[in-house]
Amino acid sequence: MAASTDSVWAVFADFPNLASHWRGLRATRAIGDQTGGVGARRRVELKPIGSMDETVTIWEEGRRIDTQNLPSASVPFKHAESTLMLDPDAEGTLATFDYRYVPKGGPRGRLAGPLIDEMLTRTFTNMLAATTRPPARMVARAEPPSLAAPASAYAVGLR
Repeated sequence: MAASTDSVWAVFADFPNLASHWRGLRATRAIGDQTGGVGARRRVELKPIGSMDETVTIWEEGRRIDTQNLPSASVPFKHAESTLMLDPDAEGTLATFDYRYVPKGGPRGRLAGPLIDEMLTRTFTNMLAATTRPPARMVARAEPPSLAAPASAYAVGLR
């Protein structure tokens, strides 16, 4: 993307305030006093409904944030994890965002996986593009689930 790694990091490191940088969410707020680093938590109010509590599990300053995500009952998956990686490149920053989730609903939920993947790919492409002006060029790619993940897990990746 056509933005420096430092400027992209500044947006995502403002962990409890992502909604102030990206209009794809209703709201975000800190849960507790810690606002950055491993253990930081936030409540994400999703559009059009639902919420997610996210906890930082890996924080590599200027480069990487991983989260565990616990959705509310109205979100169509049981739990999720994300990894955001930032690397400098010739055009500014290479941002890689991987999102892994387990859909609700057993076999029926697995059938919905491709539809959820499509929705998440659009959502996260917009999120990454919102961190730069002019908008970033994004290529979406679906990834097979991790070998360590349950058979009903899915992964969506953007690079």
